[in-house]
Amino acid sequence: MTNIELKHKWRTVLDTCPVDKLNSVKIDQWYRPLSPKSIDEENGVIYFIASETNPMLKHMVNSNFNLIRETLIETFGKEYKIEIIDEFDDFDEDMEGSYSDPHYTFERFVSGANNRLALAASLAIAENFTPEYNPLFIYGGSGLGKTHLLAAIKSYVRENNPEKKVIYVTTEAFTNELITSIQKQTTEQFREKYRKADILLLDDIQFIAGKEGTEEEVFNTFNALYSAHKQIVLSSDKPPKDLKTLPDRLVSRFSQGMIADIQPPDYETRVAILQQKIEEKGLDVNQNISEVIDLIAQNITDNIRELEGALTRVIGMATLSNVEITKGFAKSVLTDVFHLKEKEISAENIKKSVAEFYGVKISDLESAKRSRIYVVPRQIAIYLIRKHTQLSLPQIGQEFGGRDHTTVMHSCEKIEEELKINDSLRKKIETIENQFSM
Repeated sequence: MTNIELKHKWRTVLDTCPVDKLNSVKIDQWYRPLSPKSIDEENGVIYFIASETNPMLKHMVNSNFNLIRETLIETFGKEYKIEIIDEFDDFDEDMEGSYSDPHYTFERFVSGANNRLALAASLAIAENFTPEYNPLFIYGGSGLGKTHLLAAIKSYVRENNPEKKVIYVTTEAFTNELITSIQKQTTEQFREKYRKADILLLDDIQFIAGKEGTEEEVFNTFNALYSAHKQIVLSSDKPPKDLKTLPDRLVSRFSQGMIADIQPPDYETRVAILQQKIEEKGLDVNQNISEVIDLIAQNITDNIRELEGALTRVIGMATLSNVEITKGFAKSVLTDVFHLKEKEISAENIKKSVAEFYGVKISDLESAKRSRIYVVPRQIAIYLIRKHTQLSLPQIGQEFGGRDHTTVMHSCEKIEEELKINDSLRKKIETIENQFSM
């Protein structure tokens, strides 16, 4: 088995494990930092290196092995033990960390309206240090591509400017490394390592909150690098101003450069992401595949990692079962995923589905525009929110620009009467309902 095949299979294991949200966090925390180095098929051992310096990693990997055991057997054909042979040292050119994976490149990052600014700023930094983008602060929800952009900067710089020292590190790994350096009385070496970087990429900066020693080290490292005109890139789930638990002096420094957000991708971008993944796997986008892509894109709307994971899971299960990939098969494989989505029906999801179906903006539905092209979808959205959520009439009115509850009731009654005589409208509403509730 080649190293590329090994990495591909390992990524398949992580993306197809049927887990709930809590266990998904555990996989992200303990297994995604691992990069497969080699495999001993005869003795049933896969050797890994770790992209993070974490003294608890080996213990937690072994303690949580049942999370991936079944999928590991399905993917590799038999059971393997996991052995971590070394920790990843960012300055060791002979070592290969998980975020040097060719998966994390600018070429493989799908651009859309939701991420265009963050992508442009990241590329500008990778190509040429840009003082006005220092620091670059990227924020957005989990699974939207922040880590991908930071890793893409690292990959690009290492390939095109190998003389530059670039460090990618999560703040959790930074904290653990700091603790280790204190225990071993090597804090000066720790500081020297980070303060000699030409580009420092700090992922999930929000997690330093409340860790006074880490906050102090980040503050001092930031000042040292900034004063030396070195590039700093930070990621977080919130913009700097909303990191209320961080000291003001840190928030102030995080805010002094470029701030770029990443929003959940729109339907078209989600489809493009899934089509790219299909092409990477060497499959043709035929009618069946298109229907599966549409199914997944309609139901997983706010997390790219979950979006790609769902498709990988369908393909993996179809390959193992030796069956054709169809919409019906995908539904059966992803029943638990769509079941979760069913519980999460919200006014916002309904408005989004109606807006996408009618080719208008959500803001048009919420506005006072009286043109029929807006009034009809607005009334349908109000009707569906009344039908599928627990919101009261006044609350629904607030969702649409503060409309009176009598207006909301009128819209519901209007659609209900029309449904009694209009089969075309009934089919349209059923189509919209399928988009947000499987």
